[in-house]
Amino acid sequence: MLDSENKLTPDSKYIILNPSANQNVNRSVLTNLYLPIIGRGAVDLYDLLWSLSISDHNQLKLHKHFELQSMLDVGIDKLLQYRRKLEAVNLLTTSISLTSADSYVYSLKKPSSATEFLKTDVLSILLLGKVGEETYRRIVARLFIPTPNVGKVRNVSASILDIFQIPRKSFKNIPGPVNTVKRTITENRAQIAAQNLMPSSDEFDFNLLLDILHNSYVDLNSVEKNRSLILSEYALYGMDELKMGELVEKATNLNTNKLNPKSLKFIINREYTQPDIKGRAIQNVTAKKESKPDPQIADLLKDPGLQAVLQSAKENAPIAFLKMIKDRRGGIVSSNEAWAVSNLVSKGLFSKEVINTLIYYVLVDLGKTALNQNLFNTIADRWAQKGVSDAESALLEIKKYQDEREQKSQSVQQSSPRKYGSGPRRRMVEELPDWAKKQKQEDEQAAKEAEEAAKETKAPDAAERKRVNEALARIRKRKQQGGGA
Repeated sequence: MLDSENKLTPDSKYIILNPSANQNVNRSVLTNLYLPIIGRGAVDLYDLLWSLSISDHNQLKLHKHFELQSMLDVGIDKLLQYRRKLEAVNLLTTSISLTSADSYVYSLKKPSSATEFLKTDVLSILLLGKVGEETYRRIVARLFIPTPNVGKVRNVSASILDIFQIPRKSFKNIPGPVNTVKRTITENRAQIAAQNLMPSSDEFDFNLLLDILHNSYVDLNSVEKNRSLILSEYALYGMDELKMGELVEKATNLNTNKLNPKSLKFIINREYTQPDIKGRAIQNVTAKKESKPDPQIADLLKDPGLQAVLQSAKENAPIAFLKMIKDRRGGIVSSNEAWAVSNLVSKGLFSKEVINTLIYYVLVDLGKTALNQNLFNTIADRWAQKGVSDAESALLEIKKYQDEREQKSQSVQQSSPRKYGSGPRRRMVEELPDWAKKQKQEDEQAAKEAEEAAKETKAPDAAERKRVNEALARIRKRKQQGGGA
């Protein structure tokens, strides 16, 4: 940030330039494409500056920033934040006067057309990241109206030379005023505006990237053609030239030696959004070696039914495990559930036993009828941050989370009157699938048979004591009768 920007105050002066003040702003593009990226506050500032520019008629009228603050009801820091966002997406250019202290020149620009916007990689990627793929597709569908199929037709429209007579010599010798206007338009065309979104040469040295790739198999012409994409990806992810060269080589088609731009986007996204699987695995192994067995896990595993669940979680693939639980309930595995599980597996965060424990926790312990993707991913993210590496540590994390919620619930109940009844929290093995219930039933049956066997061994002793007691009673009775005679 420039030093003078740090001194921006409500009394700082500014003028507005707007060469397009006599034109209308494409509100559909501004709302659908720019708004999700820069936010409502920045759009309101843009609208206000545009309105002031119309009333100023490019007459260089002097304004002060407190006017903007009072109309938008924001502080000077927030106003500066909005302005910077407008500059970033090329809706506004800010200049500092070198002749008048504490004065700014704001040059407004029209939004790009929908086509120009979506062809600019950095803008398209930002929009996609803000709204998600589904909303992104809906926005595009709203802005581009498909042409209906009217069948076979033949164009019979008149050309301009069919209607208007223009001397042929005018095409050979273009009049001076026409050439002047053409040069002016070329200097301000949208392609130049798009270049303003790219990082400057001192931030990313594109020639250095070409030098790095010079001795590789990569066709440098294909790299040069994708300069805009490469600079856009740098602006978003910030890798250096050496790292970019490595990623370009990975995205190059080995048959043609040409850079594949779609592959480059995919590889960079995967590189900078996927977790560090190798590092996590090394960390987990080290933690296991250094840690001692947790007594809480040992207590949990005393439950034979829970042991059966964990055994099945370790032996079955995630989709098969999910199907077992669904079959137990008479349900089906939906495509959304299968996708949620497959997506988590593809990330490589967890082993199958952890994913299966997560499936069991959501469907059985939480009592959900289906795997809700948001809930499923939220719990997975929490487990990843807690370092869950196996089914046992997943169980321990579940117990800790349940204990924390129970403590919070008790503290709330103690601090406020209890209005509604609440039952005991669920146990992890409240509902067991058939393969777990069978094991539990066998254990219960064995215990019952042992108890009955114990009773049978003690039965003769009880009968003998009864017989002796009855004999003693008869003897005492005879003695009493004899003494009475």
